[in-house]
Amino acid sequence: MATKRTVSKTSHKATVDFDWDVGSNKKTSKRSKKKAQKQIKKLGAGVIITAVLLLIVGVVGGYFGVKVMTKDDCFTLIGKDELTLTLDETYTDEGVKVIAFGKDDSDKVEIETNLKKNEDGTYYAEEAATYYITYTVNDFKYGTLFKIQKIRLITFVEESETDEKNSAIEQEGTQEEVVNE
Repeated sequence: MATKRTVSKTSHKATVDFDWDVGSNKKTSKRSKKKAQKQIKKLGAGVIITAVLLLIVGVVGGYFGVKVMTKDDCFTLIGKDELTLTLDETYTDEGVKVIAFGKDDSDKVEIETNLKKNEDGTYYAEEAATYYITYTVNDFKYGTLFKIQKIRLITFVEESETDEKNSAIEQEGTQEEVVNE
């Protein structure tokens, strides 16, 4: 065991460096080990039981704390998840609502789509087909922990197809009225 002490008369500063080498002195090593074992025995069962109980209380408290903090969390589409529009119409995206760990993370949403976008922010299509808008969030809960995506499907159809669907819906409505009377 080496000890180094340096004292300067002019600066009144003292530095002490201890270089502990436990393996060099077997007697000191054995004494230290026995002393540590005696201290553990002195703790007794009461302290160990108290430590375990505190650990359990901490885990249960943490669980309920997280439950309370995340009770209002959501990742939901605003508006309909499937729409049908004609080719001459445009779609204004309503977006998603994202709350993670009690904090609004809607500004972290990334949007991917195969629709074309106007300068005013509305979406349109040039061909009749079904298009998508995919929403992902780059945060811990919905981006890393669960990796959740929301998808909105928008079907653009020709004007004549929309008229056919509307007339079919109207005919079903009139048939139900006749049956109800």
